[in-house]
Amino acid sequence: MTPPPASLLSTRKALRFFNLFRIALVAVLLLMTQWVLPEQALDRVALGQWALAYGALVVAGALVGRLALPLSWLLTATLAADIVLISTFTHLYGGVRSGFGMLLLPFLAVAGMLVSGRLALFYAALATFSLFASVALNAWHDGLDSSQLLQAALLAIAGFVTSATMWLLSRKARQSELLAALRGSQLASLNRVNALALQALREAVLVLDAQGVLRQFNTPASRLFGELQRDQSPPALQPLIRRWHQQGLPLREQAVDLDLGGRQLIGRMVPLAEDDSLLLVMFLRPADQLAAEAQQLKLAALGRLTANIAHEIRNPLAAISHAAELLGEEAATPLTQRLSGMVRDNCARIEHLVAEVLQLGRRDRVHGEVFPLRPFVDELIESFLLAHPEYHGRLGWQVEAGATVRFDRSHLQRILTNLLANACRHGSAQPGAVQLVATAQRLTVLDDGPGLNATAQGRLFEPFFTTESSGTGLGLYIARELAQANGAQLSYQPPGGCFQLTFPESHDPDLLLRTDR
Repeated sequence: MTPPPASLLSTRKALRFFNLFRIALVAVLLLMTQWVLPEQALDRVALGQWALAYGALVVAGALVGRLALPLSWLLTATLAADIVLISTFTHLYGGVRSGFGMLLLPFLAVAGMLVSGRLALFYAALATFSLFASVALNAWHDGLDSSQLLQAALLAIAGFVTSATMWLLSRKARQSELLAALRGSQLASLNRVNALALQALREAVLVLDAQGVLRQFNTPASRLFGELQRDQSPPALQPLIRRWHQQGLPLREQAVDLDLGGRQLIGRMVPLAEDDSLLLVMFLRPADQLAAEAQQLKLAALGRLTANIAHEIRNPLAAISHAAELLGEEAATPLTQRLSGMVRDNCARIEHLVAEVLQLGRRDRVHGEVFPLRPFVDELIESFLLAHPEYHGRLGWQVEAGATVRFDRSHLQRILTNLLANACRHGSAQPGAVQLVATAQRLTVLDDGPGLNATAQGRLFEPFFTTESSGTGLGLYIARELAQANGAQLSYQPPGGCFQLTFPESHDPDLLLRTDR
């Protein structure tokens, strides 16, 4: 829990102001003794001694904040000295009848504000004792005057009331001050949390007043609208503001469809009524992002569905394939053998399709690592040629010396194997018909085939699209999905048969040429 902030006016600061009050009081008393009291009533020696004593008290009050003693002790000593000195001044110039005893009340009020309730009553009791001591001394010399006794009693009661009242008021004021400071601190923390939550939203959020002046926005809004500044009106949003005004400023949520420089934004705007003011909160997102997310959700659902179907297909498929093999072994006629072979071939095709579908579920299982390209490509092509000996002599490859990439090895092997197989099928049988160029920036696989027409290029990476009767249409789609999972991009570069895999990181070593012979 965050501790409440310190009081706006500390006790030490209050004592500084109180010391200034002491100085002003001394000046007023000295002027009153010179101009108000008759000349014969002045005791200049006693007045000078009193002024020196009070001056020393003022100096001590100025040094209170710098002393290492406990503040409560210093405060008690200085306030007690104030009461004694004011009582002494009152006694020197007529006692309680002079009216100077009223000067005790401001000191008792200050004491009530700065100290606890018990100490406030102690100061009131000290003032009462001083007043009655003055009355007792006057009675000792001139006899008891009942009017002085009554005035001292009334002044003592006023002192107790002043001390108690100011202590209660100051306690309430300090509690209110602390509560206000705590609420301010909590409000500031809440504003920081709101700002953090606002920045964490994927939507572009803009808060405007009824005139369309921007009050708050988040980082996605800055990316969409460019440079945004508070207390300014974004021109792109003014048509929405004008339409809202034309509708009569309704306080209902409305859908938003905005064209921003050819890019479609959709979302909603929510009016908020705050006392006598209106705020308009807009939540906007590009339509292409929403479409991409919807597509990803559909593909994820399709992937889960196809994975479940694939697992269910494999069991009966294995049984059919095994039965076809047994029939082929016992076939008595060529026709029966041919039919058995057709069953086995189609079972193999279905098994291949199931394996391709299961690859869809491995897109997010990325185990990226940094590794050198040259040994990886050499080993992959060697394995590829062992699996496809008919392609010997067709492959040539260039690998950048010292090039390294960050990628999932199994994913990159899957992508390259698919690209090389496609290039070998569509290229000619001439030596070097298929070339692989690998650098730290990109990997290119090209063949000398005729390439694809415009219609096929537009659907090349769609799932289940194929130009071959025996293909599944999932090879290039899975290759692109695996590339994107690693932060790379797989694209087709017309004309001819050319595919490029662009890596997310780049390096700049020399190029090494290797050719399969």
